[in-house]
Amino acid sequence: RSSDLHQAKCFVDFDNMAEAHQAVAFQFTVTPEGIDLQLSHEALKQIYLSGLRSWKKKIARLRNTFITGVYPASPSSWLFVVIAIMGTLYARVDPSMGMIGKIKEHLPVSTYLSHQGQSIVSALLFSTGLWLALILTMRYILKQLLSYHGWMYEQHGKMTPTTKLWLAMVKIFSGQIGRA
Repeated sequence: RSSDLHQAKCFVDFDNMAEAHQAVAFQFTVTPEGIDLQLSHEALKQIYLSGLRSWKKKIARLRNTFITGVYPASPSSWLFVVIAIMGTLYARVDPSMGMIGKIKEHLPVSTYLSHQGQSIVSALLFSTGLWLALILTMRYILKQLLSYHGWMYEQHGKMTPTTKLWLAMVKIFSGQIGRA
């Protein structure tokens, strides 16, 4: 009877092993004639698709981290600032009050770029710095605006001009103007 139990147990183990073999992407056996390699194309395809999904999620997470990191501005506002600075430089007006020239002097790649290339890189760096400074300023102003609690002590249905001004400024600095 113990041999019957052993045979049944072996049968169950072999059954589980058969299911495990179906899940393996590749299997190889070393024989005296050489190596026998068996590939499961469906399992390899699923492994590839799993990796692809994982990378898509990582990229989406990185994108969301960037977008929330630059709040209340948007990535398109960076492009607006860059175009505005480049436009003023094209019109031969220096909005940076000489900072673009200072950046150009201290660029480590100045020997590899032409004069125009140095100007463009310097303007991009200045524009990015200006954009980041605007973001930090907007965050600070928004933080100060949100510390106002006077609206809680007003009568229901009536807003004072101070609260109306506060509400308009919160909408402006939180980026709600123009959004549906």
